[in-house]
Amino acid sequence: MDNNTFLNKLKLWFYEPIELFPWLEKQIDVCPDDLWNKKVSGYYFWQYILHAFISVHWWLREEDTEFNEPYKDEKNLYSQMEKDPQKKLSKDDMRKFCAETKEFAEKWFNGKDDDWLKQTSKLYDRWQNWEVIVGQVSHLSYHVGYSDAILRENGISGVWNE
Repeated sequence: MDNNTFLNKLKLWFYEPIELFPWLEKQIDVCPDDLWNKKVSGYYFWQYILHAFISVHWWLREEDTEFNEPYKDEKNLYSQMEKDPQKKLSKDDMRKFCAETKEFAEKWFNGKDDDWLKQTSKLYDRWQNWEVIVGQVSHLSYHVGYSDAILRENGISGVWNE
């Protein structure tokens, strides 16, 4: 019997049925430049998407080691929204980071099985590994929905219900 049944279903949740990465990519594409670089609800539109991707890098680490946040030192973008960013992230940079994040997640899923899902997370000992995945699906879904709401409030058709 296949020992990856549960893992494969969770992996599909992460990529296919709810299409989290494709929807975030579409939001990058449909967002006009003026909205991309505009503060909405306290933060720049692009910061919400960056925050969603940074979370994947944080939670899908293999070990509880020091986290080197992408872009933090380079551009002081503050993906956790603790301060106003000192620079802005372009749509092309975000597309590149989206591709890097997808590749990072795919590598993370490689070699895992259902037994691994039941193990305690090395990053947060109150969760099992399957809970980390479900948490990321939930977090990415939230940001897709929130960003879609911002787009619709600014007269742009959202991508969630295409």
